Amino acid sequence: MLDTIADTVGRWASDRIDPLALDRAHRMPPGLVEEMAEMGLFGLVLPEAYGGLGLDLRAAAVVIERLARRDRAVATTLGLHLGLGTRGLVRWGSAAQHERWMPDLAAGKALAAFATTEPDAGSDLTALRTLIEPAGAGYTVRGAKIFVTNGALATLYTVSGRSPGLGGNRKGQSLLLLARGDAGLEVGPEEGKLGLRASSTTTLSLDGMELGADRLLGPPGQGAEMLRHILSWGRTVMAAGCVGTAAQALAMTRRHTAERVQFGKSLDQLLVVREQLADMAALTYAAGALVDQTAADEGGLEVRSLSAKVFASEVSGEVCDLALQLHGGYGYVEETGIALLVRDTRITRIFEGANDVLRIHRGLFAAVSAPAPVEATDDPTLGAARRLRERAQTATADAKARLGVRLAGDHPTLHALGARAILADAAEAAALRATREASAAGTALALRFAELAQSRIAAIAVREPDRARAERCLEWMP
Repeated sequence: MLDTIADTVGRWASDRIDPLALDRAHRMPPGLVEEMAEMGLFGLVLPEAYGGLGLDLRAAAVVIERLARRDRAVATTLGLHLGLGTRGLVRWGSAAQHERWMPDLAAGKALAAFATTEPDAGSDLTALRTLIEPAGAGYTVRGAKIFVTNGALATLYTVSGRSPGLGGNRKGQSLLLLARGDAGLEVGPEEGKLGLRASSTTTLSLDGMELGADRLLGPPGQGAEMLRHILSWGRTVMAAGCVGTAAQALAMTRRHTAERVQFGKSLDQLLVVREQLADMAALTYAAGALVDQTAADEGGLEVRSLSAKVFASEVSGEVCDLALQLHGGYGYVEETGIALLVRDTRITRIFEGANDVLRIHRGLFAAVSAPAPVEATDDPTLGAARRLRERAQTATADAKARLGVRLAGDHPTLHALGARAILADAAEAAALRATREASAAGTALALRFAELAQSRIAAIAVREPDRARAERCLEWMP
């Protein structure tokens, strides 16, 4: 069923989406959203009882990956709805909230958005200033949100804020459901962006809103814990889009290098170009494997989604940049579509958690978790991946022995440990995928990625932080 849905989405996207036209228009035509709704895409992971298809995270990831091969802005609009926009409601919504909101969300008559980022709170969600306070039988809300994807399209917003005292949690956060048309809710104008121009990005002003008790989502004061799950879903869906973008860039580059003749040969006959194409393919294969493994195993979702988001977004950026390079001057011209891929994928290293912050989080998970046993194997692909895991775990053990409890506050070391763990996660996922597929191509790609990861892990320095040196560097800057 899932393959059929993905193939249908792919054919529809090829027939109906003109990426360059959408980019120039800075908007999606309403008819496009209506066609997606008719295919049931907005209800993909929503409960069947309310008109959805009731599928899982992996289904969302597969569909978004396929859609992103054609256009990332459209994939972002749907992906946000399926991930951040509706996940909290699906997981923690009451029966009454489901009855009220789910049918229209599943039918695509209503779109969902998610609003957490603020002018002074990005990756640091402890810095939220939006305030949720009890008032009579309901709540008042005051604050502002920025960079709200689907902001101008949505009719339902999941909004986070500080809620001191609610649920007995003195410094807790809570989540609320806000609806377009609520008094005090103002949607700002569209932001002018480098990429994803056809997707909607706005601000929200929450000017002393008064809401009933039925707008509280989930238990009061537990918003931080809920956000971790919602963000894990969202990061996985977004990472799937990165795989789709990388796959499209690779496909376009394969065609161009086969047709473009230089020095009496097609470009793909030149050894340096072949090496670059092989690296692009290996990186894309590993990213796809890691996202698929993450989406299929919700038990380890929080940790793996960190790795999947960081790795897939950086692979997408690297592959798209190489695609532009190998297209030469043609890549720099908008009409070829390569420049659009580069622009669209750049934001993925920033939103849903900046990659450097997420690396630190992944490093902290590695530091506090017991090292997983690394079993011996005769499979060369799995063996290469497991050697990378051993190196990552050894580096973590050395850092813990050297720093003890100080490691928790040593961000440079955690950043390096996280980078190693992410590469090991990707190599392991690629090896397992190759073993499962039992294909010569998959094995070759997994082994090539293991070689790339080996050299990249070796280049990651884990060193003592030197505050004096950092301060001197700041002094030298003009």
